[in-house]
Parts: sequence; structure tokens; C-alpha cells
Amino acid sequence: MTAVVMADGKDFQFPAFYQLPPFFTLQPHAGVRAKQLELWKQLISEYCSFHRLFIINLTEEPLFRNASLPRQLPFEARLALAEHLVTHSAALWADEVEAKEAPKKERLLVLWRSVSAWADLILQWATENALIGSVETVQGLIDGEAAQGQEFYGAPRALIMAALQELQRRNRATIFRSSTGAEGVKFL
Repeated sequence: MTAVVMADGKDFQFPAFYQLPPFFTLQPHAGVRAKQLELWKQLISEYCSFHRLFIINLTEEPLFRNASLPRQLPFEARLALAEHLVTHSAALWADEVEAKEAPKKERLLVLWRSVSAWADLILQWATENALIGSVETVQGLIDGEAAQGQEFYGAPRALIMAALQELQRRNRATIFRSSTGAEGVKFL
């Protein structure tokens, strides 16, 4: 296994298949490709969870390059992988969630925990802090003092919005925008 040592002294152990050159070439046989995409999905989930990465950029992510081989996953294969992750609820297109403009399909919001699980964490926090029936800003959930120490603290807006949309779908929250443009949520 190959390890990447981080500044904090913790290292991520890459699985043995990361050292195999064919892993970095999209396989033509459907069955082999399906297994390859599942291995990439597992690797991305574990890697992002370990490093607390939420967004990966398909054009820049170093995970797709193995300098020790030297090999890298071609962009077309990265797109196929991204579609696989989205199809299997392991990622969302970050630009679609943020809905600022037509998505470029370059940035993935990696769901190393499901949207439903993130929604559950936010709702649990709101319940434990007696916030049911009250209003919080979306920005406060991302980096507010009351959210410090929570697993969702520091998460990108795209993830928080996806989780809040899930809570709204469950009738446990209402998302709104104030007259000043600030986004808020009322927990129900």
C-alpha cells in the first residue's frame, strides 16, 4: 500500500489496486469496467472522508494521478466515473446544487456520507440545541459559532443546501431567502 503523509502526521493508505497501471485506463469490457468504477467510488469516498474533502475538481484532482507509475486517469474516464458516482448517489454535481448557472460538470460534491445522513446530523443538532421552530441562517450552519464542533461545520454551501432540501422534502424544515438576500432555514 502507498501512503500519503499529511502535515498532521496522519497518512492515507492507498489500496494495492492504486498501483496497477490498468486502474488508470477505463476498461472496455463492461463487467471489468463496472468493477473498476466501483473500486474508484470506494477509493474516492474513503479518500475524501479521510481528508474531509467535500468537493473535487475533475480537471485538477491529484487523486487521479499516480506519480509513482506515472499514470493518470484520462478526462473522459473521469467523466464516466463522475456519472457513475452521481448515478449511485455517491456524489452530486456541485454546480447543479448551487444552481448559480448552467453546470459545467467539472466539480463534484462527494457524498462520503449520504445527503440523508447529513440532513439527519443537522436535524439532530437543531433538536439538541432547541432550535425546532426557530430560524437559522444557512451561513450560520456552515461557519457559525453554534455549529462549531459539528461534523457539518465548514461543509460547503452546496452540501448544506442539499441536506436542507432533504429536510424540507421531509417537512422538517423550510428554506427561505430574506429581503436582504440571506438564506435561512426554519426547523420544523
